[in-house]
Amino acid sequence: MSSMTTARHVARRAVLLSVCVGALALRPAWAQEPETTLRAVPSALLSIDQNRATVVDRIVDEWGRELAGANAGITVDQLRATLGAMRADYLLAASIAGSLEGLRNVIASSLIGAAPVKSVPTKALGDATDDLTYTPVTPCRILDTRFGGGPLLAAQTRNWLAANPAGTFAAQGGSASNCGIPVKPGAVLANLTVFNTGAPIPAFLTAWPYNQARPTAASLNWSAASLQLANAVIVPLCTGGGCAADFNTYASSQTDMVVDVMGYFSAPLATAVQCNTVSSASSIIPVSSDTLVALPGCASGFTRTSAACSGPANVPSAYLVEINASGCVFRNLSAVASYSAAAVSTCCQVPGR
Repeated sequence: MSSMTTARHVARRAVLLSVCVGALALRPAWAQEPETTLRAVPSALLSIDQNRATVVDRIVDEWGRELAGANAGITVDQLRATLGAMRADYLLAASIAGSLEGLRNVIASSLIGAAPVKSVPTKALGDATDDLTYTPVTPCRILDTRFGGGPLLAAQTRNWLAANPAGTFAAQGGSASNCGIPVKPGAVLANLTVFNTGAPIPAFLTAWPYNQARPTAASLNWSAASLQLANAVIVPLCTGGGCAADFNTYASSQTDMVVDVMGYFSAPLATAVQCNTVSSASSIIPVSSDTLVALPGCASGFTRTSAACSGPANVPSAYLVEINASGCVFRNLSAVASYSAAAVSTCCQVPGR
């Protein structure tokens, strides 16, 4: 960033700060009722609301293009709309953020609890835009032609199930269970074994998704009769509609086959954010003073996502001045009576899968 640009940024922040400080100094006799149980003292927040359009224009002018070019996923127009809808305290924080990272943090904090839900489309192995999650299972037999269906004949295509969440694989000569696969996955990691192989030789076996054209690549090759060979491969499965089976096999010569599944690939499971609130002990706000009531810490693994302040209602001498990163600043304008107040942290974590 050039020295001229830096100077311009400093000058703009100085103007914003002067507006805020001026509002505190004036302190008119009327006040806006806040959302908390305390009356808010006339402060910089009133000035922010009264000059919202100007503040938004200055922030966009200072940071809009730089933010849009930083792969933050927000355009200049989206930044303007987001700032325009912010609560006054967040907009004040954004106006004096001082850095691009600071502004991004303020925007992220203001959107907590209102993030859009991403739709999850049908997943397939090799999808360029969506990931699949691998889940290992205890190796389990889903197919054995000796006990289900007979050997694969030369140049024969057969179709099979790789997942049967509500049933078993007994009809295919496999396990009388679902092999620990509770969903229809996009692919399985499987060990393919051929034995009792016959002519013609050399030969190959291919496995691929049901209802698709057979690929030219082989999953397993052998060069002599009466061999027993195995190969572990990832077998993509039929996804979407029209899947009467999960995968096909083709053998260029007659053979028996066993398939043991060792894991599966499926769409990640969405998990809800876990949140709780932690309240500080009640603190005495002495007469004629401003007092910071610190926000309580979060348990290990949790992150503070928002804060709140609480105190007595309808007490003319009790005011909430501001909420900052450290806690709640309370003001007592009384010269004779103290009051009690507390700070509350909302702590959240994204649980594991």
